Amino acid sequence: MRARILMAVLVLIGAVGLTRADEKPLDRSELDKRVVAIVYETAVRGTDIFNKGAHGECARLYEGTLLAVAPLLDHRPKLQSDVKARLERASKMGKPADAAFELRTALDEVQNTIAPAKKDPKEVKTTLWDRLGGEKGVKALVRTSWILAADDPKGGAFREKKIDASKLELALVSFVSAAAEGPLKYSAADLQTALGGATITDADFDALTTVMVDQLKKAKVADADLAALGKAWEGARKDIVAKPKN
Repeated sequence: MRARILMAVLVLIGAVGLTRADEKPLDRSELDKRVVAIVYETAVRGTDIFNKGAHGECARLYEGTLLAVAPLLDHRPKLQSDVKARLERASKMGKPADAAFELRTALDEVQNTIAPAKKDPKEVKTTLWDRLGGEKGVKALVRTSWILAADDPKGGAFREKKIDASKLELALVSFVSAAAEGPLKYSAADLQTALGGATITDADFDALTTVMVDQLKKAKVADADLAALGKAWEGARKDIVAKPKN
């Protein structure tokens, strides 16, 4: 608890800055800019920590930042209320990974509410690959889903030593690309090479599927797009699940 309080104080100082007695207080626009900056930095660092498997540490980092930022949002009562609600929900979650996702959503809401990304009116995203964020977005989705599926009791087979994680990630990203009109070509042989002969059961495949669907929903993928991906993904079962020996 002391560590979180200290972190919150440090983040607060970083966001607001120290002023001398003869200086004017920060106006709201400048305060908002600093809040967005610290929230963005926290999200970047937290993503790196989460992807290394330190889910609890990531959740604590997010929590500390939000505890510091929430009082600075009193001029945005709805946003402040939403942040506090997510903090409360996260505190009751049993799995650190779930708490980290809940708190990351709060960080994103702060940034998107205060400084929404500007969109080029000429930029029209016509493919599912684009709507998923291209290679960068799909890679993040695959990586996160893989970590959570490996933590699932039914998906533990995905952490077998035979599996080449980096090759598997590339194969899965390529699979999504092929199903979503992306530029990368998918090869079942590449996927099977990455698995290295690991015994993946239908239950393991279902566990990974459940996690990936959940992540797609959190990313607000349209129902039609989700259905298209789901249909294509089911077709990959034959490439992933080990065939029974005669």
